[in-house]
Amino acid sequence: GINAEYGQHYYITNNLRMTTQFEPSSTVLICPESSLSCDGQIIKLKHPKSNQTCLAYLNLESKSIKELLYTKEKYVSWFVGESVVGNSPLSIGTPLDPLFMILPYLVISNEKYSPLSQILVDSKFPSAVHLDELVPETALVQVADVKPSLDKIVKFNKEKTLKWLSRKVKNVASAMKKCGVEPGFNSSLSDDEYTRYACGIVSDYISSSLSSDLQEKLGVQLSVDSDELEKPAKRPKLNDSLDHEACKPAKKTLPKGKEKAQKLTKAQKDLASVNTKGMKTMSSFFKKVEK
Repeated sequence: GINAEYGQHYYITNNLRMTTQFEPSSTVLICPESSLSCDGQIIKLKHPKSNQTCLAYLNLESKSIKELLYTKEKYVSWFVGESVVGNSPLSIGTPLDPLFMILPYLVISNEKYSPLSQILVDSKFPSAVHLDELVPETALVQVADVKPSLDKIVKFNKEKTLKWLSRKVKNVASAMKKCGVEPGFNSSLSDDEYTRYACGIVSDYISSSLSSDLQEKLGVQLSVDSDELEKPAKRPKLNDSLDHEACKPAKKTLPKGKEKAQKLTKAQKDLASVNTKGMKTMSSFFKKVEK
């Protein structure tokens, strides 16, 4: 089972083993069976880039953590065992290096030596203290200066962090090339392009300032956000002080006596040819009769 405070979860693992009991409030979870544990739990953590709440599956037995990525369609159903579960979101557990989750706390520790257990104290995200149990000193030295101690006395080291992030980018780029991942519509990418795409992926888990420093170190530049792109120039408006009547095209006028003759219809021509001499006009029949 799984200790989750957000409702019953079903497991669809890499060998298709799954639970058969369910509740109305449910989520289908896809992850390797080796990641599941009776002691596993779903916790709330602070996302290292946005600082917003994100969900993660914590397994203290295997010293691992997985980010839970949710997707929900409007109409969806799942076959779980011999049951059909309707309107359930899909959750995919993806492995996550806990150092990414620890970095924001190290940065705000003001580069002072402090026990990691104290640095991770967060009243809004109390589960963050569990990250201390996932990271040994051998991993911490990649992003911090560590004093030999049972309490993991650490201090943020920016230079080490950028070197560690550079290795992450290199590993991601290498994995993309090995798996044949080609972002966009390009049939082939250069090594620099793979590095830029990989830097963008890694930057999704670090602060904007660290991302800028990482881009500078790697000599790449990520594409600007869509909302920062230059907007097309607007059509210039006429100045309110302009005489708008003067801007209108002038009407053509003909000299007096040379006005263009109006074309008459056949009925009008026939009426004009009738001799009306001695005839009364139509209006004369509607005059007031004198008494």
